[in-house]
Amino acid sequence: MLYPLRFMPQYFGKVWGGRRLESLMHRELPPGLAIGESWEVSDHPHGRGVIANGPMRGTTLHELMIQWPKELLGTRVHAQYGAAFPLLMKYIDAGEELSVQVHPSDAYAAEHEGEMGKTEMWYVLHADPGACLIAGLREGVSREIFQQALEHGDPAALLHRMPVQSGDSIFIPAGRIHAIMPGVLILEIQQSSDTTYRLFDWNRMGLDGKPRALHIEQAMAVANWSDYTPEPSPEQSENAGMNRKSILATCSYFAVEKWQLTGECPFDTDGGSFHIINCIAGEGTLTWAEGNESLVFGDSVLIPGEMRHFSLQPRGEASFLVSYVP
Repeated sequence: MLYPLRFMPQYFGKVWGGRRLESLMHRELPPGLAIGESWEVSDHPHGRGVIANGPMRGTTLHELMIQWPKELLGTRVHAQYGAAFPLLMKYIDAGEELSVQVHPSDAYAAEHEGEMGKTEMWYVLHADPGACLIAGLREGVSREIFQQALEHGDPAALLHRMPVQSGDSIFIPAGRIHAIMPGVLILEIQQSSDTTYRLFDWNRMGLDGKPRALHIEQAMAVANWSDYTPEPSPEQSENAGMNRKSILATCSYFAVEKWQLTGECPFDTDGGSFHIINCIAGEGTLTWAEGNESLVFGDSVLIPGEMRHFSLQPRGEASFLVSYVP
């Protein structure tokens, strides 16, 4: 009964947002808004995905989770998470810098927020010349030094900046202080959580003309104060016939593979986890026993866990991210 599912993008205007989803992905965005986030696959209460294709069009992912949790999640993920969809996938368009922020662990979030923690990874789809990301602290910065800088109004010089370009990826575990800087469009794969603690927001006003809330006490409590100068994640690549597979991230919450294809790539899974396919370059076709879906740059598709066999066929050359729960 289930099949590969597309979802209607959920757009969120942000004071720091942009319009790159319009210029780079040719999407029709709500007029007049700086779009900071587009939630592509989500069952979080702050944005539940609505199916955009096939006979279940108009049904929410949440409704499917209630009816067919095991079939959708896969046997292993269902045994671990029950009827909770564990991941959230979004695009983030940074027209300006995002706040300096940090996310909590599972334990802290469960106690204080009533939801999962937030470990995530970023894949850079576009970066303007000279663009950078903030991740972690500069060597030797202590909690006390950082606290003093906050009290004086500007901790920016204490943060670790890394230049980035299209194709880079970086893992952001819970507790890592971070910020996405201007000129970057990323795909974010994360736990299904919307808890963010802001440490610093560049002394700007929000969309309502008032300063956005900071969460200094919580952020100071959950930050990793020995997280110094991390670097973009190295790719572990291997040839798979005429195609190339790279491992971008592996943790207890998700694994992310990058597939650069010049020929058909079959996937035979154990049925333990769903898979999410993102087209990150070029275009191609997703094929399964009962049908196919055309994919272009920016498209996302959720493959139900019970669907053990599917394939990707590029048109020319194309690249895809494949995410699942290991």
